[in-house]
Amino acid sequence: MNHGYEASLVKRVVNQLVTGIVNGDYEGNVLPPQVILSKKHGVSRTIMREALSILISRRMLDVRPKTGTRIKPAKDWLIIDHEVAEWRLRATPDPEYLRGLIEFRTLVDPRAASLAATRANRNQRIAIAAAYQNLVHAGPAAAVQHTAEDALQGAIVDASGDELLRQMSSVIRMGLKAMRPIARMHTLAHDSGLVHYGRVVRAIEGGDADGARAAMNLLLSQNAEQLLGEAV
Repeated sequence: MNHGYEASLVKRVVNQLVTGIVNGDYEGNVLPPQVILSKKHGVSRTIMREALSILISRRMLDVRPKTGTRIKPAKDWLIIDHEVAEWRLRATPDPEYLRGLIEFRTLVDPRAASLAATRANRNQRIAIAAAYQNLVHAGPAAAVQHTAEDALQGAIVDASGDELLRQMSSVIRMGLKAMRPIARMHTLAHDSGLVHYGRVVRAIEGGDADGARAAMNLLLSQNAEQLLGEAV
């Protein structure tokens, strides 16, 4: 069998299993035996075994003799993984988890902005400026605003040159994206939020690391009040 086709099958089965898990489809939080799961999803036991191993590695499942494959509580799932962050929020979209995600963001985005101010090359600065202009002109549609804001945050983190920050930021953006339909969140694309973004971008353009960090902290402080207020 073609390796790419196998990988596609595994990905499909993983998504189907996750959907069943977050929807509470498995009685007693225990998955059926692999042979039954394989038949249900129309794949070989090898494909099913690989799909289950992915969920086990991400701390979503616990396999023990005699008790079978149990679904672990969502709070135990591996979080530093952008897909798991989304799955976690699909399963338990609660304000406490959102608060933790926002606190995590305060450790990532201000540092990324600060590093971008000193490390960004010409092309990266152009990308940041262009992303900001897209945000300015995003219009009233929430989906367009979300996309523009995500692109700007992504451009800033990319310009930081820090791979760990890139990965952590990916987890945060995926998590916030998953929460938006639940909390009816709106981006800060207009009004004072847009002013804060402008200050971040200008500080980066001017090579002002402290200014970029401070402006991002102000932006996130306002963002946190908005998001938590809407999620309650």
